[in-house]
Amino acid sequence: MAFMACRSENELRAKVLKTILTSTKAQAIAVYLPDVTGRKLIPFACDGGLPVSRLPELENEVGMERDGVLDALQTEPFHEAKTQGLSKALFCRHGSLIGHRLLLESAERNNTHQQVYVFLLMPSASITTLQKDHAAMHVLWHSYFHLSLLLNSLDTLQKDGETQAVQSKVRKGQVDAMLSESLVGRSPQIVQVREKIAQFAQTKYAILVQGETGSGKEIVARSLHRLSQFSDGPFIAENISALPANLIESELFGYKKGAFTGAMENRDGLVKRASGGTLFLDEIGDLSIDLQVKLLRILQEKKLRPLGSDKDEPVDFRLVCATHVNLREAIEQGKFRADLFYRISQLAIEVPPLRMRDGDSVHLARYFLQEIAVSEGDTPKTLSSEAMAVLEAAELKGNVRELQNCMIKAVFLAFGAEEITGTMLRQAMDEQITCAPTIQSSDAAPQSETEELMLAEKGLRTVLSDFEHHLLSNAYSRFDGDRQKMADFLQIPKRTLANKLSSFKLSNGGV
Repeated sequence: MAFMACRSENELRAKVLKTILTSTKAQAIAVYLPDVTGRKLIPFACDGGLPVSRLPELENEVGMERDGVLDALQTEPFHEAKTQGLSKALFCRHGSLIGHRLLLESAERNNTHQQVYVFLLMPSASITTLQKDHAAMHVLWHSYFHLSLLLNSLDTLQKDGETQAVQSKVRKGQVDAMLSESLVGRSPQIVQVREKIAQFAQTKYAILVQGETGSGKEIVARSLHRLSQFSDGPFIAENISALPANLIESELFGYKKGAFTGAMENRDGLVKRASGGTLFLDEIGDLSIDLQVKLLRILQEKKLRPLGSDKDEPVDFRLVCATHVNLREAIEQGKFRADLFYRISQLAIEVPPLRMRDGDSVHLARYFLQEIAVSEGDTPKTLSSEAMAVLEAAELKGNVRELQNCMIKAVFLAFGAEEITGTMLRQAMDEQITCAPTIQSSDAAPQSETEELMLAEKGLRTVLSDFEHHLLSNAYSRFDGDRQKMADFLQIPKRTLANKLSSFKLSNGGV
């Protein structure tokens, strides 16, 4: 059986979910377990929709206001919902919802049973199919709970090198759930990255994260910090290439009053501020040779001497560096010190580009559509089969960041429609280069900063509003204010267009 090849409970659970989705042709799945009282259902696992942490708890007590599906499942093994309430709550979209209640023999004690509630978002289903699905799920989840006990026992035996503090603080399932929310994807390539993060996080060794622009290197660094023994300390991040050359030394190492013209007071640098936490230096390959020497000394001696000072100050931090360039080639070219390279790359994580992550383009696109819908208070758009084919064939040189921007554009191109077509998606991709600079307003973050920082500062709603304003302005100029042509081009009703033009003050002569 393929499940016997699984090396962890998380891998086993993911394989069970994928098997159910494949066999039932469901669009998404959410699995719940009753709490100790049986009055509430607690999220346990999911795939294809919201992450587990964002799934709601469900009332399961007699007399409480609970969904009709839950009422029906008290007497029926499976039930097809006639209303859309629960499908919207679990998956943020409407669809045919099938609920299954499984009564399994407990894997831990004899003569007891465990209930499992499985909810599927289906295109359609028949009673005959539901009966077969129910029987198959019963076997799958029965196998899961028995095998998970065995895997947990083996895992405990293999953790003889771990401390009791780590065992109590970080459970493998919780780690995987946290990493799955920040590093979204289910390809073998991204699963391997998550496994390395979980493995490396508890060490104090310096870590080098390598990957293309937009692949998620800072997300990896933040995940390493959250799982490390330094998690209660600060996370200090800086992009070396974004700092002016004449300010890098003072920004990194700090200075004392009078160290140079304009040094009117003592100031701690990034290294000092990161003491007790994690220092993340992006684009480390852009650090000059003389500053590489100073950084190496700090790493070796754990002491810092700010500019203008004659005394060393103790520092203790976890260093994570990132780069999109080949540092070994930089060493051969005399641009990077070999001794520093070996010091910052005691451990290494390679973040694969999106084109190398099997199936993650479509998975991530759906994830971003869910995020956008939650932000806008709307129902998520779906992707047509042609749109999915376009995504799978796209190069997306900007990786995850480019895909996120593309989905924002595609949502607004699909005004008034429930589905994003291949044509809309191609248009969104074509606009990537021409629209990117104009998304920022005059007070936005500099171009050299990452778009993740822009989102963090402005918020997704503001970024979406900026792009919507840009799209409407372009359409207004292109069609000289002809609202019928604009509405046809944007594929929205004229009334909707009029409301949006009014909200953005884009009327005759107002562009």
